[in-house]
Amino acid sequence: MTRIELDDAQLARVQDEGRRIALQLSTAPAWRPGEGADTRPVPGHLSGIALVFEDATATFDGGVAPGDCIGAVREARLQHDGQLVRDLPVPAEWTGAITLELTLRNGVGLQVRAQRMCARRADDSRFTESLAC
Repeated sequence: MTRIELDDAQLARVQDEGRRIALQLSTAPAWRPGEGADTRPVPGHLSGIALVFEDATATFDGGVAPGDCIGAVREARLQHDGQLVRDLPVPAEWTGAITLELTLRNGVGLQVRAQRMCARRADDSRFTESLAC
């Protein structure tokens, strides 16, 4: 199972459809399990991720519109039932008290509160291994 971090992810789109909020990430820092004898996690980036929140409300800092919420995530804080989530498995489905707070590098902030969330990969999603030494 691949795990992502929301810090430094690229937010491509926010759809506010009343009680359903969908965030499209074009890419996010990620780790996938090692293979064979080397079980260390492999760092890289995962493209094409959707975070869909149900029974949700969204608050946008400074009265910005959902369409203004695009760009690099400077800071993210995700909580599930009061517990801080440092990295998010993809795919995942959660129920309970979910809060996501994002601050983008352009200064725009957004907060989502929900009772259900699913994280899923797009059909063309791809993991790209980091080549950093």
